[in-house]
Amino acid sequence: MGVRARSAGTASCLAACGAATLLAGCTPIAGFRPASGLLPDKRLELGAGGAILGPRPFVDEPTRGTGQLWATGRTSRRVTVSAIGAFDTNAVAVGGAVRWDFLRTDRVACGAEVEGGFAWAGTSLPYALRLFDETWLYTAPRLGTRSFNWAIELPAGLSARIYEGWMIRAEYRISWVELDPFSRRHHAGLALAYQF
Repeated sequence: MGVRARSAGTASCLAACGAATLLAGCTPIAGFRPASGLLPDKRLELGAGGAILGPRPFVDEPTRGTGQLWATGRTSRRVTVSAIGAFDTNAVAVGGAVRWDFLRTDRVACGAEVEGGFAWAGTSLPYALRLFDETWLYTAPRLGTRSFNWAIELPAGLSARIYEGWMIRAEYRISWVELDPFSRRHHAGLALAYQF
């Protein structure tokens, strides 16, 4: 076997292992990054939050807690980029997201987002509705990976400015792996973010 054949075999093996790793892991269990995005005069947001993941129906398993960190920056008027990290006692997930905001008015914001990282990939359609001041209701229906399987997630959240650039966010979501009713899970989280 020649050197080129071994190199091609090694590259193919590494590519297959990389793809399996991206598809085999877990995803952050909360979003915390609404379509309303950054305040008009801000360019960067740093945030941290915690979330719980409930057990599946008819399965004897504990409720699990996770932490999540993110940094989101506006690269242009319509594009934001995020670095995302999530962790629990057994694992760490690191990745990023890019969101294109195709509609932004005084009351409504919506876009399309792709995300991925070590052990996950997904796409979502973020949408936010401003209630008053900088208080927004938001959602981002998501199709992505959960372990080796695809999953659908339906979130609902509230983001409110509490002081200057400080934001507090509460989020609930329900998810199904491959739409199997026995894989349904409830997620709930709370986060704090600072924009500057």
